[in-house]
Amino acid sequence: MQSALIAIAAAGLAGWLFGAAWYMALGKPWQRAHGMNVDDCKDKKMPLTPMVVALLGAIVMAAVLYQVMAGLGVMTIGQAAITGLILGVGFLFTATLVNNQFQGKGRIATLIDGGHWTLVLVIEAVVIMLLV
Repeated sequence: MQSALIAIAAAGLAGWLFGAAWYMALGKPWQRAHGMNVDDCKDKKMPLTPMVVALLGAIVMAAVLYQVMAGLGVMTIGQAAITGLILGVGFLFTATLVNNQFQGKGRIATLIDGGHWTLVLVIEAVVIMLLV
């Protein structure tokens, strides 16, 4: 049980750190895709509460993913990566696509946000498999 908790925490942290890098690299296109003025966002600090919520959310996602992979009998890193990809595209990317359609967001917003969540699940699945 202890190794599962460590794997879940590490996977959540890895997914969260990936998200930080992803949005640092794609921050300006993401801001434009969501109708923000890039110049207005300069020199603004990221508020702490969303960062903490994002970390806790990533850990919860990792815990659920751990249970799903255990239930499916995922045994290899390759199976874990495919499971993360299938769940990411099947649930998170499609949910992001639907939300962005109703909110009038374009393809770039969907690709950035949906791609992020899909890759988070792949990373979390692989980290879980490496540590369990």
